[in-house]
Amino acid sequence: MQSLDAAEPAAKGTMTPLIKAAVPSQEQRLFYLLPFEGMKGENRNMKRLTMTGTIIAIAMTAMANSAAFAAIIEIGTGQNVAGLYIEWGDGYTAEFAVRFETPTVTGLQIFDIIEANTSLATTRGDFGWGVFIDGLTYDGHSDIGYNGGEYWWHYWNKNNGQSWESSWTGVADRILSNGDTDGWIYGHAGAPAPEPATFILFSIAALLVRKNAK
Repeated sequence: MQSLDAAEPAAKGTMTPLIKAAVPSQEQRLFYLLPFEGMKGENRNMKRLTMTGTIIAIAMTAMANSAAFAAIIEIGTGQNVAGLYIEWGDGYTAEFAVRFETPTVTGLQIFDIIEANTSLATTRGDFGWGVFIDGLTYDGHSDIGYNGGEYWWHYWNKNNGQSWESSWTGVADRILSNGDTDGWIYGHAGAPAPEPATFILFSIAALLVRKNAK
């Protein structure tokens, strides 16, 4: 059986398997886990912390080996965190982890927090039945309005631990709790597909918030 280290590199134009990239080297393992090495058997909380450190080390290794990786932008304050994934028509993506103090926030409030702390700008409309997002501009990328076919902002929701679903509510009526995520895609009707490693870290953050709140 061929070892992972001896595996042939992926052919050009194909995706490199994350299994090999996600195996941390001895140096990386020591870097992330050394502070916890002498505490493994002391108590359940330290075991959980050590396991979390291992997962983070694997995720960080995968991210370091992924040319397409873009760091999650963390903003806001509070014990709760919700995600926002945006994909523009040119393929550019941005991912945000938004912290908030209240038990829940609306999809529109997520945008309010991000706009107050970054250069993201929304174009909003209101035909009388509620506010909707008609355009998003960020870091030199901008799509506004309907431009035929699938070229409009598709709204997706992902509740904690569930699959992506096309939203049945407007952004102002969408309620997010800790661990939930919204997605916005311009130009195609497919569900969001964030970088796996980034959402490993996002899931860990939401898990730690829940654990610490107990």
